[in-house]
Amino acid sequence: MGSNIETRMSKYTERYKNHQVLSEDILNDTQEADFFKQIRLRLREVRKELKMTQREFGESSGIDRRYVAKVECGSQNPSFKFLRSISIKHKVSLDWLLYGVGDKYVAAEEQSYGNELAIFKKLLDNANQDDIDVVVKMIKKILG
Repeated sequence: MGSNIETRMSKYTERYKNHQVLSEDILNDTQEADFFKQIRLRLREVRKELKMTQREFGESSGIDRRYVAKVECGSQNPSFKFLRSISIKHKVSLDWLLYGVGDKYVAAEEQSYGNELAIFKKLLDNANQDDIDVVVKMIKKILG
């Protein structure tokens, strides 16, 4: 089991070795402020590409418009719940949202993931938070 973790870590290290944020163990205040600024810019970029107002963008993901406005203007950092919701509802890669790496949008077509994963994704898209928490616990248990 240890070699699996080492293999995953080496792939991660190799993939992100030149990334300004991901190559750091701990971010200082300036780095953290820039990290969240970049996320805000990417969120705004997605919203504008989708030609959505802050209200529409928030409502499509179960988030209040005021929260979206606070995130975009920088008076509040985005929560992981918000980012995950945007990622799921608009098929935006979390790697890209958080770190600006990889493709912006995720193709969630059956041919790219296989029928079982496409069905699983559709179920998660419609799941409530309690259901998602149960699934996450099961996955953590399986992965040990």
